[in-house]
Amino acid sequence: MANFNTVAGCFLASALFALVVGKVSNAVVDPHHLEKPALAVTDEAPAEAAAPAAVELAPIGPKLASAKVDHGKALFQQQCFTCHTIDKGGINKVGPNQWNLVGRKKASEPGFSYSSGMQAMGGSWTYEDINHMIFKPLAFVKGTKMAFAGLAKEQDRADVIAYLRTMNDSPPPLPEAGAAPAPAAAPEKK
Repeated sequence: MANFNTVAGCFLASALFALVVGKVSNAVVDPHHLEKPALAVTDEAPAEAAAPAAVELAPIGPKLASAKVDHGKALFQQQCFTCHTIDKGGINKVGPNQWNLVGRKKASEPGFSYSSGMQAMGGSWTYEDINHMIFKPLAFVKGTKMAFAGLAKEQDRADVIAYLRTMNDSPPPLPEAGAAPAPAAAPEKK
């Protein structure tokens, strides 16, 4: 009988302790109650998300002439290296290997599964295309799998592009200072 009383006393003491701790913690921490639910539950199917509007960017060519390759390499290592390799013959990660990107046919890295939006792009990667892609990937390629917010600063984009240019067997020439840029390729309409 003494064992039963000991076990029952421990159980009641534990329950009382938990009750007191709960009351004290509620008194110390006042939870913030939302005015409306954070997630709305509806019976309606979600409407197809509209593609973000294309943004007009200044031509990147003039900035490439004064771009800092070392800064571009540092930015690549901070912002891109988690998802991309850049070594010749490097593996694909979450994103494709970036060696020979400048001038390479879009959606052509062997062994990488591209989104249908990227496959529909067509053409080769130009300096302007890369500029648009690293500015806002979702605005440039509808349905891209690239989950990257983008680089807002024009000089940062130029520096990364200049670095990407050096990671190439035969880098395409830089655009001439006064030349009009080739228009960025728009996704094909279906």
